[in-house]
Amino acid sequence: MGARVNFVFKTDEELPNIVLYSHWGETSWREDLAHALLFASKRLNIGDTSYALRNIIDQLTKEGRDEETGFGIYLAKADQDYFDTTVEVNLITQEVCDDGNWHSFDSFIEYQQEVKEYHVGV
Repeated sequence: MGARVNFVFKTDEELPNIVLYSHWGETSWREDLAHALLFASKRLNIGDTSYALRNIIDQLTKEGRDEETGFGIYLAKADQDYFDTTVEVNLITQEVCDDGNWHSFDSFIEYQQEVKEYHVGV
């Protein structure tokens, strides 16, 4: 069956969204995305969204890099229904929507690091 998740990246108000589909990422998407955003933070901080997006996608897909399947990338309209778990990542405002709640990239990363540290310490 899989554990599907769609990462919907908004890079421009006028252009379609860029969607990264992961067949197996639903259970770890928060930690994976926090790591990817942290990795791309240098580019995000200087407003270089094209390189930041490439860094983010590269980090999210690195485990399946040599696999034929597992990930897909496509363009989508803003109002598209994705059916599976959907994570909105707005590179313009630098926010992530987690279960309908918007968080700044910094607060999202910080929270995921705290959760990871907590589970390691337990």
